[in-house]
Amino acid sequence: MGIYLAQVNPTVGDLQGNLKILRHIVQDHQNEELIVFPELFLTGYPPQDLLFKQEFLQGVQESIREVQAFSASYPNTAIAFGTPWVEGDRLFSAACVIQAGAVLGIQPKRQLTRFRGFDETLYFHPGEKSILLQLGSRTVAFTLGLELRLDLALELQEAGADLIINLAAIPFRLGEGRKGRAELLDVAKRANMPIIRVSQVGANDGLIFSGGSFAADNAGRLSTLLPEFEVGGACADLERPAEDITMEGEDDAAQVFPALVLGVRDYVRKSGMSKIILGLSGGLDSAVSAVIAAEALGPENVWGITQPGPYSPASSPADAGQVAENLKIAFDTIPITGLYQAVLASLERQFSHTESNVAEENIQARLRGNLLMALSNKFGGLVLSSGNKSELAVGYCTLYGDMSGGLAPIGDCYKTMVYQLAYYINREREIIPWNTIEKPPSAELRPNQRDDESLPPYDILDGILRSYLDDGLGAPEIISQGYAPETVRWVLHAVGRNDYKRRQAPLVLQVTAPLLGTERNMPLAGCKGF
Repeated sequence: MGIYLAQVNPTVGDLQGNLKILRHIVQDHQNEELIVFPELFLTGYPPQDLLFKQEFLQGVQESIREVQAFSASYPNTAIAFGTPWVEGDRLFSAACVIQAGAVLGIQPKRQLTRFRGFDETLYFHPGEKSILLQLGSRTVAFTLGLELRLDLALELQEAGADLIINLAAIPFRLGEGRKGRAELLDVAKRANMPIIRVSQVGANDGLIFSGGSFAADNAGRLSTLLPEFEVGGACADLERPAEDITMEGEDDAAQVFPALVLGVRDYVRKSGMSKIILGLSGGLDSAVSAVIAAEALGPENVWGITQPGPYSPASSPADAGQVAENLKIAFDTIPITGLYQAVLASLERQFSHTESNVAEENIQARLRGNLLMALSNKFGGLVLSSGNKSELAVGYCTLYGDMSGGLAPIGDCYKTMVYQLAYYINREREIIPWNTIEKPPSAELRPNQRDDESLPPYDILDGILRSYLDDGLGAPEIISQGYAPETVRWVLHAVGRNDYKRRQAPLVLQVTAPLLGTERNMPLAGCKGF
């Protein structure tokens, strides 16, 4: 039985655009007996509150009828795709199987998932049972997302299935994709059942989908494996002997970099834009962000702006210029010293008899953000915010300053991960100047400022943050790992008192355990001592 795995990149809400993808693939692979598309392919994943709009749901039902009509021209090919499905007053996330103009079967998702950014239980009812379909020589069961576990596989086997097809749209999270694939291979082996997973690829808002669709035989051996972070497809012929595919391991940066590139590319493209503007400070974060942007959109669509101020060393604009030259992106210098002095002059009476403090520092950051937004308004283009997760976690960032922008590509990357990304970027040649990577990080908002004057060293800070934010540990458990008690308490307190900043941050591309969204929804006012 020939089964085509369609690893595609749908756009949320674009029913006609997604139908166009389906039509082209069916036309190109009409000799296959079954073509499988990912979970909620028709609407794109996640459709969020579009599912509360009756007009949208009516459009979904009309689109399903269009697939039926289209399929009549290809009667020998069954088409399976994910879609919302309405029954009475209930809405399901379902696998819809259509052939020769008829709906062969509807399989509602039985075990809903509460993803960060998309809680399926808010929109869908769970399905109550599974159906089996006879397709070619196979008795096929369909499952969706993360519901396929050993208990369900054994239940389907006992019911008579000899093939399980899993339609999936699973947000990327560092290390989870390979772990999930290994778990399904184990399910295939233990249930003695071939499994095919067809996964969505692409990015929608802050969620990134890696793809990695595959077919496994009943011994748990990979016979087909599609590349991650790429649109593609492959035919899995289950009648042929499996040719075992070995999965090669990759380091963290090698997984995160293409995820961020895909996230930036799709957010810009699906938002109807084509260009990026970002501040190039000469520091590591902005350099890594510039490389991601150039890889995502092409260097001709990226504009770097360096904005030296009164405390910027001469090396910083030079390093920024070197990054721009290496990447072949547009580059301009807009000094802010004169503007900064003008603002201080306008505040002279109000600021008189006070000591210089963070207020004066933040004026510089906000001037830079203001100028970048002005360029965006005048010429178009999405402004990137280059802050990292370590800074965002403890509030080492300026509202309406370096937090200005529409997207934070590395906002879910700890500073230690940013260093890993920089070394990965420079693995073949110097793209980011080594001086940028090796010099002490600084916001350059006061004379000789260094990050380690305000923050613990990044390896210590990130270790505490991972334990707290990613692993959910409390202060006593973190202290027991060997961190200084006063440092742990300071970090946890800083995370708590800066929720208000993160609530106003740009959209963050999610690759680890996010600070924003449904997984952290703390009150902004009130006691934060928990």
